[in-house]
Amino acid sequence: VRLATSHRCVRAQPIPKRRGLTSNFRIFCLASAGLEQQNHAFVVDAMAEQVKTMLHALDQLEQHGFAFPERRIAILTTEDRFALGDRIVAQLGGVVVARALLEHPYYNQGLRFQIAARSNEGIEIPLIDGGAFDWVAKLTSNRRVVFVASGLGSQLVPLMFRRPTDNGAPVAARK
Repeated sequence: VRLATSHRCVRAQPIPKRRGLTSNFRIFCLASAGLEQQNHAFVVDAMAEQVKTMLHALDQLEQHGFAFPERRIAILTTEDRFALGDRIVAQLGGVVVARALLEHPYYNQGLRFQIAARSNEGIEIPLIDGGAFDWVAKLTSNRRVVFVASGLGSQLVPLMFRRPTDNGAPVAARK
């Protein structure tokens, strides 16, 4: 199952005091769930697909007056999932990917990815976050079910990544 949605959500945790960050915000989400395959093929394929989909979304937005320079892609894994991280990176083709140790317990399946870009104010913003979770396995009481979800802070895009304009026309339209 593959799903996508764009919705408003509320984050109860305290948020940093930075422009564009609010507790009530819009997010574009992808979710993939299915039965795990041999050698963790489902989770590896689903994570790689979501990274590629999010990168493609940024590419498409760049055709419409936005810019995401100095993109930084990171694959984070627990020590026991390091080889799965290598397989995800291999599926991304020639994309430069940083690797790091995952120490955040929220991503309880040991896999996470992040995509950041430099805003029009010159600040690196973590724009996309995703990972593997056991939520659907718990809901179905079937530990073979795998769930991968990711989100793009879509509210930040027009606020922090719009190209500078000249007389109201996006830079992409000027020639």
